[in-house]
Amino acid sequence: MKTLKCLVFSIELIFFFVISISCSRSVEEYKAVSENISEKSTEISEGVQLYFSDFGKSKLKLEAQTLISSEIDNQITLECPNGLNLTFYDSLGYFESVLLADYGMLFTTKELLVVEKNVLFRNYLEDTLFANELTIDFEKDSIYSKDQVTFSNKEGRISGKKLKANSNFTFFKLSDISDSHVNYEVKE
Repeated sequence: MKTLKCLVFSIELIFFFVISISCSRSVEEYKAVSENISEKSTEISEGVQLYFSDFGKSKLKLEAQTLISSEIDNQITLECPNGLNLTFYDSLGYFESVLLADYGMLFTTKELLVVEKNVLFRNYLEDTLFANELTIDFEKDSIYSKDQVTFSNKEGRISGKKLKANSNFTFFKLSDISDSHVNYEVKE
């Protein structure tokens, strides 16, 4: 019995020793990384569909070819380097608008989405916004752009800078107008 205990103890000791020396990092290094909350954590996903909800009701559907999720200082960012398709739903779950862009980054804590390159934003009435960059503030239900944008609908189109609008375009403000066209019906 005594030899069995010695044998078990010896095996445990050897196992502990092998595990201790086989680790590529020292315990101190692991502690330093785990205690450093500003350390960046990254995950990459392909072919992603994410649903964002409010009290169980879908408000947004994000589709992206590539999604890079990072966390720095308790701020989670979702980056879509190869484009995104973001669908907005109203409080009843009906389609409200869709946003397409070649690049996007969502800042979850700030509730901000920044999209760039070939941005197209269309609502259920076919009102369409074309831009090179947009910032969407989900908390305020607002869309902003400092760059040139073009807003188009069945009544015509208008281009300018300094856009401020809501997500379904029932309100929008545009400064520095550079071009406009109104569609008129000619009655005979």
